[in-house]
Order: sequence, then structure tokens, then C-alpha cells
Amino acid sequence: MCAGDRPLTDAKENQLSLIGRLADSLLNRRTGFFVAELVLVIAGVLIALAVDGWISDSRDRQTETVYLELLARDIEGIRHQVDLQIEFEQEKIDVAARAYAALTTPDPRTKQADIGSLLSLLVSRRTISLSSATYDQMVSSGHLQLIRNQELRDRIVRFFAAMERNERIIDNNNRELIDHVFIPFVMRAGISALPRRETAQVTATLNRATAIVYERLGSAFSVPEDRVLSEPADSDSWNDIRRNVLFRIRIAATGQALAEGTVDQINDMATAITTELNSR
Repeated sequence: MCAGDRPLTDAKENQLSLIGRLADSLLNRRTGFFVAELVLVIAGVLIALAVDGWISDSRDRQTETVYLELLARDIEGIRHQVDLQIEFEQEKIDVAARAYAALTTPDPRTKQADIGSLLSLLVSRRTISLSSATYDQMVSSGHLQLIRNQELRDRIVRFFAAMERNERIIDNNNRELIDHVFIPFVMRAGISALPRRETAQVTATLNRATAIVYERLGSAFSVPEDRVLSEPADSDSWNDIRRNVLFRIRIAATGQALAEGTVDQINDMATAITTELNSR
């Protein structure tokens, strides 16, 4: 080979692909070189896969931590909603107890103004949401599986199933027992369902709603007379009112008991998530 041919040969060898070099090594029986190149290729692939797996795993762990932190935040929001529900139900129990005390005096007609005002407060009820946008997104995206602790993952699923059930029970009680039973009784009995202007209620929304009604009706408006509250003390209508007030206090007590049980579930779930986050 002449000296002038050498650069052309080098250029040709530099242009050979990795596969080409391996094939060339095998064809020319350079087995040692072939094996070395093959080992390097396999090692490179394995290293690349390991690095890619490590990066993916690290990203998943970061995402898992973010999800747990967001779940903890949502659970605190649910706790706030339940605390407000307990406050609301306690207020209704107090109102119903005061109404029942007035209704059981020797002559309830002497308390008719108080009774009418208290009964009007018992027609209101409160809706509640115990859902989590974070949990819903995790379920829909399949990211719930990012939580490695299977016991914790199962607890989270059971917790939000319980929250959905509790929310449905509260909603059903509101709709079936208050909207369809207690309020129609109050209206049929001829008792005004509008609180008096000066009566404070447990939520700002209810107070504002009452204010809007009075603003719209004008300063000359007054609540119509509740004639059923003027009936003789031995009238059967008083017993009907007493029974329904007891029914309403039972609804509120059930709502409070359910909300208190929900707080216990929230505390357990919040503790489990905090423990998992602190273990990292």
C-alpha cells in the first residue's frame, strides 16, 4: 500500500457506523475486539436505562410528595367545612330546644312571638362538600398509584369513599327530612318561614338573604300574623308543632353526630399523611 492510500483508508474507517465496525470485526475474525465493543454497547444501554429509570423514579417521588401535600391541604379544607357544619347543627339544636321550651309552657300563646321567630329559623339548612380536587385528579389520571405505601393508598381510597357517603347522607337528610317534611308542615300550619329582621342566624349568607328580602319589601313590611300560634292552649295544633320541633331537633342532632364522626375520620387521615411526609 502506498503512502497516499493511508488517509483514504482512515477516512473510510472513521465513517463506519458502530454496527459496521462490529460486523467488520466479526468478519475479520477479530473476536476480542468484537466482544469488547459489544460489551461496551450493552453496558452503555444498561447505564442509559438505569439513569433514565433513576430520573423517572426521582420525578415520581417528587410528584408523590406534591400530591400528599395537596391532599393534606384539601383535608384541612374538608375539616373546616365539617367544623362549620357542626356549628350550624348546634345552632339548630339550640333554636329547636328553645322553641320546644316555649311550646311546653302552660299557655304557649304568651310566647307566640318567640315561637314564630324560632320556627322560622328552623327551616334553613346547610349543604356541604367533602370532596377533594386533588384526589379526583389522581384517580382520573391514574396517579393514585404513585403513592408507594400501599396501606396509605388504601386508606386514602377508603377515606374519600366515606366522605362521599357522609356528604350524600347529609344531602339526603336535608332534602327528604327538611325540604319534604318539616318545611311543608310549617307552611301548611300557617307559620311564617321568614325570620324577623333583627334575628341573627348562624351564617352570613342567611343573614344577608334576610336583609335582601326586607330591603326589597320596604320599611313598611311586617311578618304576617301566625294565627295557629294564637290557638287555645289545649288545641291539637300545639301538639303537632311540638312533634315537628322534636323531629327537627332530631335531624340536627343526627347531622351533628355524623359531622363529629367525620372529624375523627379526618384526624386519622391527616395524621397518616403527615407521618408519611415526615418519614421522607
